[in-house]
Amino acid sequence: MTVGVLGAGSTDWIELGNDRVIRRPGGSPLYAARALRFAGAEPCVIETGRFESRLSHTDGRTSQELVAVPEPLSEDRVPELLERLRGCEWVLLGGQSAGDFPPSVLRLIADAGHRICLDGQGLARGPDPGPVQLGPVSQESVAAVTALKVNEVEHAAAGPLDVPELLLTRGRRGATLIVRGHDPVDVEAAPVTFGDPTGAGDSFGALYCLARARGEEPVPAVRFAVGMVEALYST
Repeated sequence: MTVGVLGAGSTDWIELGNDRVIRRPGGSPLYAARALRFAGAEPCVIETGRFESRLSHTDGRTSQELVAVPEPLSEDRVPELLERLRGCEWVLLGGQSAGDFPPSVLRLIADAGHRICLDGQGLARGPDPGPVQLGPVSQESVAAVTALKVNEVEHAAAGPLDVPELLLTRGRRGATLIVRGHDPVDVEAAPVTFGDPTGAGDSFGALYCLARARGEEPVPAVRFAVGMVEALYST
């Protein structure tokens, strides 16, 4: 099964503590593709722009500053993208800011028959460069998605959103799945340590898409994604 991955590539400045700063490529396409290949799949990766960010993983907390954000994906680019995504039932969209994927673009992708898993981190960040300050997310911005992935902090800031499948990641503690009309299901992670968690959310979203594309229902798909992220990131 092939999973599509759309998102901006980046240059990341990453602080891991002890005054150690690493400069390296990043972005959803890179981390999602790495996870999918780790799971034995070959992704269809499309880089939609470029951005630059600074991340700090210190004292068990992550903070981020967006130095430069990509241009929004325009409707006139969609026909070309759809041609390249032919055969991808599930597509992960890794937005870095609220402007990356306008609602009209999401609708065009969904109307073409693709199931969208949207990383909601960008929506909660807003559209502008600067230190990341999370805020509310509009229902319109997620109306065309099948699955929305957010972490606990992003979820609290975004406010209530109605989507068919909500993937609430909880870091080293696993994830919670909320399927519309059903009670939440917690999927616990093994007690492992992540040396560098950069890209773990992108990896989780991509692996969830892969499991769903292989015919898994949402709960087993979350279990698969949690277990594979553990294997990929644990030290």
